Amino acid sequence: MESVLEPPTARKLGDYANGQIDSFLDSVEDLTKALKDIETPEIARVRAKVKMALTAAKSAVSDTAYQLRSQARQVSQRTDGFVRDNPWQVVGVAALVGLGVGILASRRS
Repeated sequence: MESVLEPPTARKLGDYANGQIDSFLDSVEDLTKALKDIETPEIARVRAKVKMALTAAKSAVSDTAYQLRSQARQVSQRTDGFVRDNPWQVVGVAALVGLGVGILASRRS
């Protein structure tokens, strides 16, 4: 059973960044389409370069997103494995952290 728990803020930030990148790439693509009626050799060269750059950028965005999901999945699986193999150590560490937070909170009030 695979589960990747991700903080909502990280997911929202990732979605926002992907949306911004996609929006930018779409705008560039729209710009190249708007220039299709202008047929000069310079515009044709620029349009060809932009098309290649867009293809490369879209591929890079897709690859990066895949790599990040893959890394998050691996970290999740390793953490899950550690917790399953060492439940009492995890409970002990959690208790110590809770005790420390409790002591610090009681000193502030």
